[in-house]
Amino acid sequence: MNIFTEIAKITTSKEINAVIDAINAQNSIVRSIEAAKKKAVLAVGDTVTFTGRRNKKMEGVITKMKRSRAIVKVREPNGERLWDCPFSMLTEVV
Repeated sequence: MNIFTEIAKITTSKEINAVIDAINAQNSIVRSIEAAKKKAVLAVGDTVTFTGRRNKKMEGVITKMKRSRAIVKVREPNGERLWDCPFSMLTEVV
């Protein structure tokens, strides 16, 4: 079954909306699974990297883990700053 040929068979807006709803639901499930996998690997005190504003590569230490995000302390030239990052953005530094 080719997904593109099946999509081409859609003839009404109602069918399109049903497909969009199904895709959004599956996307939510996949994102939850990916976040849970990341959360299982990471812990308070781990050094992580992430991409901050203006695509700047940031490195810091996890200080707190919440349900779907982590608080990361980043050292900057003018002091320290706390970032509230989703687990999907974090990569553990080995």
